[in-house]
Amino acid sequence: MDVRLVVFDLDGTLVGAPKPFPELKEELKSRLSEMGIPEETLGDLTPMYENLLRLSRETGRDFGELYSILVELEVERIRDSFLFDGVLDVLNFLRDRGVEMAIMTRSSREATMKALEMHGISEYFSLVSTRDDVSPEELKPKAGQLERIIGAFGVEPTRVLVVGDHGYDILPAREIGALSVMITGHTAGRMSFSVDSTPDFEVQDMKGLLSLLENILNTYVVVPAYNEEKTLGGVLDDLLRYFRREEIVVVNDGSRDRTREIARSKGVHVLTHLVNRGLGGALGTGIAYALRRNARLILTFDADGQHLVSDALRVMKPVAEGLADFAVGSRLKGDTSQMPFVKRFGNFVLDAITAVFAGKYVSDSQSGLRCFSRDCAARIRITCDRYAVSSEIIIEAAKNRCRIVEVPIRAVYTEYSMKKGTNVLEGVKIALNLLFDKLR
Repeated sequence: MDVRLVVFDLDGTLVGAPKPFPELKEELKSRLSEMGIPEETLGDLTPMYENLLRLSRETGRDFGELYSILVELEVERIRDSFLFDGVLDVLNFLRDRGVEMAIMTRSSREATMKALEMHGISEYFSLVSTRDDVSPEELKPKAGQLERIIGAFGVEPTRVLVVGDHGYDILPAREIGALSVMITGHTAGRMSFSVDSTPDFEVQDMKGLLSLLENILNTYVVVPAYNEEKTLGGVLDDLLRYFRREEIVVVNDGSRDRTREIARSKGVHVLTHLVNRGLGGALGTGIAYALRRNARLILTFDADGQHLVSDALRVMKPVAEGLADFAVGSRLKGDTSQMPFVKRFGNFVLDAITAVFAGKYVSDSQSGLRCFSRDCAARIRITCDRYAVSSEIIIEAAKNRCRIVEVPIRAVYTEYSMKKGTNVLEGVKIALNLLFDKLR
């Protein structure tokens, strides 16, 4: 993937502290009570910064006076802070890969810089954005703070990865279209309240984050293409929003139109078969190439425009997180309203036949959107050149004990894509090929 900037939260992500935020909040409340602010006016003080702004408006107290108490308590808390295990491994990995790094935090600048300098990690970050550097209207979970950071680096949101431990870190990333990772196992330093959010990836700790980064930054996309000049350019444009050119492999399977020229014009890697070998031949060539390039993850993505890149990221998720070896994007588990009945019925029959040989039922065995771990891809032996390869891959993955999961996706059917893929005749051929191959 083409990740050029990683934006880290600080508290609960890189740094933890023995004193939890609820305790800090109670200390703040006590100090404010000593100033004569009534309990009923103080309220819960969650979140603290926004409530100090409210108290200043309601009581007429100078905001700077109130705010200085919070900063003092934050700095005191940081004195006992610690770096989570594995942080330096992650930061060094990203620096070695040439990835820029920044901090986005709701803490004060004084407390933030003290933490970074105290733990010797300030040198890793080209930019540090604290709540003192943005207006209240921009502070996360609002998107303005992140937009400022991205603007300073001049990168597109799709090439940015936000890493945090709270929904407040994830929400701005989702709003502007950046990728996000939630660290779920760090409790020291996490805010005392939660908000609903859906990150692109989840990991337990920094060790898990390092593994995830190694996977997603070494992901190859294999795009088999036969006479796809009408759609290939748009498909590649979508993929290039997230993946580097050298990571996208178009296998031109003996096309007689401008497929090869269009792929080359996009700067992606193109492998060409002199004659049409079929889907299986194209996938075999592309996967073998990705393995030779030391890919950690391998995605397969159809060239006819029926897949969404957002779904590809979701299919990547369980494999990138180490929870599966092979993920299949299932159109049957997603929105099937656009899927013609004949395709649903044909898929059902092929799924049943595939399940007999695989010993495992997959609801959309013919899906072209898949993700393999390197180990699983290396164990799969592709012998079917044509459409039977989709079933063969499921059978091989099951036989080699790859952990298989399905991820709901939505297929985009157009008049053009409807002419592609498996029809009734192809379905019969696939079934017969599987029977002959497995019974001989």
